[in-house]
Amino acid sequence: MKMYYALAALAFSLCVSICAADADELRLTASDWRPYVDSRVQRSGFAVALVSRALERAGYDVSIDIGPWPQTLEDTIAGKYDVFATLWFTDERAKSIVFSEPYIKNEMALVRRSDSGIRFREREDLLGLKIGIVDDFAYNPEGVDTTGIDIVSSGSVTENIAQLRDGELDLVLADRRVALTEINDSALAKLFDVLPNPLITRGLRIGVSKQRDDADTIVAAFEAEIAKMREDGSFNAILATFRVSD
Repeated sequence: MKMYYALAALAFSLCVSICAADADELRLTASDWRPYVDSRVQRSGFAVALVSRALERAGYDVSIDIGPWPQTLEDTIAGKYDVFATLWFTDERAKSIVFSEPYIKNEMALVRRSDSGIRFREREDLLGLKIGIVDDFAYNPEGVDTTGIDIVSSGSVTENIAQLRDGELDLVLADRRVALTEINDSALAKLFDVLPNPLITRGLRIGVSKQRDDADTIVAAFEAEIAKMREDGSFNAILATFRVSD
């Protein structure tokens, strides 16, 4: 009987070792973009938590490295990382990255100074205004006629909010969740408003480097698990942990 248990334990140990060896490793990356990605909190923000959990459920062994933008994107394209967790689709990026379907919606909203009186109902309301966007982050308002609108690029939403505060910008275009995080962290939070009507709505996706021959397989596995997570409630449970909604 002792021999039986010894053999059973050995078989179990071998199975664990083989399964671990067979687990495909994925190097996941993103750049700080609160509340989606936040290197200071557990599980690195709600978007990273969703993505890593879906990939783990699909059988992948996931490691996470949060780094500076746009170096993380360039490193994903080059194959240093396998998966970028939080990416918007562009035709240029699609040349070197396989994109998933969106797993969460982004509303690109306009931020104003509360005392400005600026309203946004239609494009004509923006004529003659100076609007800050983030350079090289696909924040530019594609599909919107910007004739007569002064678009100004900077390195971050934080920089744009500071310029808005100082009167150097009339509006800032930013993801609604990001904008609210930025202004709520500010000592001058009451100085700003996020306007209710989004200028653009986009879908947040994962991007898998085409340096991986199985990029399409990874994307398909991710999409299947995200769908299951929505069905079994674990998707919304992760969002609730971070106090955000879909």
